[in-house]
Amino acid sequence: MRLNKAKKKLCNNINYQFTNLKLLEQALTHSSASKLGKPNNERLEFLGDRILGLVIADELLRLNPKASEGQIATYYNSLVKKETCSRIALDLNLENALNLGKSVSKNNERKKIKMLGDAIEALIGAIYLDSGFKNVHKIVMDLWKNEIQFVRNLEMHAKTALQEWLQSQGLPPPIYKEISRLGPDHEPKFFVEVSIRSGEIAEGEGSTKRDAETSAAGLILKKIKSLNEIK
Repeated sequence: MRLNKAKKKLCNNINYQFTNLKLLEQALTHSSASKLGKPNNERLEFLGDRILGLVIADELLRLNPKASEGQIATYYNSLVKKETCSRIALDLNLENALNLGKSVSKNNERKKIKMLGDAIEALIGAIYLDSGFKNVHKIVMDLWKNEIQFVRNLEMHAKTALQEWLQSQGLPPPIYKEISRLGPDHEPKFFVEVSIRSGEIAEGEGSTKRDAETSAAGLILKKIKSLNEIK
């Protein structure tokens, strides 16, 4: 089996060469393009989703030994969601390497995000089957390192970073509002909403009000970054 130019470029972008090219081909075959009896990437996506989750969860726990479960869960969800996976896939030019059926529209943004997110998870599953966990762990860490660093910085400095960014834009400080508190006194869970003048709102949670505010500030910064309002 020979790879076309787009697939070769993808392999170069992830710095990995497949031993079993059929796994790569399957990972890049959308269900709309699979012929009767030939596999598409859905099973590999199922596997890759779990591998990605394990690698990210392990790294977040290692980097944040004192963080609460709620904080870790917030950052974990941000790192493994389809929008993040899709953004990384776009950076790799994965879209050009996909095998798609004629019925697939590239103009539907929500479907495109899911399609690309599923494809990069399928690629992760294919690498695992091709050469094992050690190699796929390294590749996931390489691909997600900037996203993880961004989350790590937010976890440490989110409220300060949000305040400084708003000041740099000539905007008033953010408004934090406690919206609920659940659980017993010895193990409470706080939910805080943060809003800024531009209209962006985010809700964070944590075992203390401060943790919840930090989580909310981190989420709204992430939202702003995704809209290219900050770099």
